[in-house]
Amino acid sequence: MDETITINQLAKIFGISHHQIRYYEEKGLLFPSYTDNNRYRKYSLKEIYQLAQILMLRNLNLSIAQIKEVLTSYEKSDYLKLLKEKSKEVSDEINKLQKIKKVIDHHYVNITNQKVNSTKYLNNKHLEKIITLKINETLSAKDMFKFQLSKQFFYNDIIYVFEEEEYHICTETERKADFIMNEGKYSSIFIVGETDDEIEEQIASIIDKNSTPIYIMELSSGIFTNSNILELEVLIPEKDDNYLG
Repeated sequence: MDETITINQLAKIFGISHHQIRYYEEKGLLFPSYTDNNRYRKYSLKEIYQLAQILMLRNLNLSIAQIKEVLTSYEKSDYLKLLKEKSKEVSDEINKLQKIKKVIDHHYVNITNQKVNSTKYLNNKHLEKIITLKINETLSAKDMFKFQLSKQFFYNDIIYVFEEEEYHICTETERKADFIMNEGKYSSIFIVGETDDEIEEQIASIIDKNSTPIYIMELSSGIFTNSNILELEVLIPEKDDNYLG
């Protein structure tokens, strides 16, 4: 009794096309058990397991050449090394995707949240200084190039730390902090404007009426909108000891 299957049946087991199986044959990775008198390829249980291994290795992003090497020369120690390396790669990719998901969720919350002036309680924020400018200076394209900002800069919320004579452009960090927004209550004020001059006027007015430091948040979720209106959140510590520089 013939217990082999055809190429179409083999393809159906794995949910792939018979062309993909023919491709693996052309590359010397898989061969039929035999070819019958009608020139139909026939595959046994052995070939089913071989194809399963090939597809698993492809899922690990191995090239055809690498798979061929695995199938022809790998011993147990080689397999263990490969699996350990691929496990680390998968873990790294998972961590990367989790960070991307966190950013996406953060943007969604920022875009959907109603922007109203209020008092809010914030946990500690550790800030890394990227650029320091004088109060009368504005960030330019040349500054962006000079400080060689990575693309990650634009994907994070930007926090401006305003002091009496200068301000610092920062992002949150898990490394050693240049500034710390201490845990506590902050007055939250939203300002909007279509031009830098409009925004600068409002910031200057707020600084004149309050002691520094004052923090201004530019939400990275702004890159997902097509509006020309710039919206910033001003955060003013309600206690003088809410800042350590």
